[in-house]
Amino acid sequence: VSMEPWCRSNITPQRLEGLIRCGLLRPLSTVEEWRLPSDEDKPSPPKGYVVSFALFHERGFTVPAHKFLRGLLEYYQVELQHLNPNGVQHIATFVILCEGFLGISPHFNLWWYFFAINLSKKRVGKQELSMPMGCASIHLRNNRANDYPLMRLSTSNKGWHSQWFYV
Repeated sequence: VSMEPWCRSNITPQRLEGLIRCGLLRPLSTVEEWRLPSDEDKPSPPKGYVVSFALFHERGFTVPAHKFLRGLLEYYQVELQHLNPNGVQHIATFVILCEGFLGISPHFNLWWYFFAINLSKKRVGKQELSMPMGCASIHLRNNRANDYPLMRLSTSNKGWHSQWFYV
């Protein structure tokens, strides 16, 4: 879980071009699907944009966002930036499992059967505040891990939060 504050993005046009070459982002066209941040110390997304991270796209996040992802964000009252790369991978894999293998639309009850989300908070005085990014940890429920396909998750996503941009 990243408990660090925002830092200036170190994403480069070359990194985003690499995502485009891999088919993980669309090239810019008349509709600007994504934007590089300017010299901002923390995100200030233009109207209609949200913060995304390069590793999210490498783990299965696509634009436009899948309806199931949007529903999860709404249900858990979190934003995309609150997820972490492994959580994005869990969501993308679940959608693929449902649509590609089971032949059904992703279903929340099935999601809930397998997964839990913990929201890390930081105490500031008497208030508990959600951290700016990576505070929503998605994990398989302990008693369900043997019933779900085995998936390799990264044991370290160090520095993932420094490569942010807008989608």
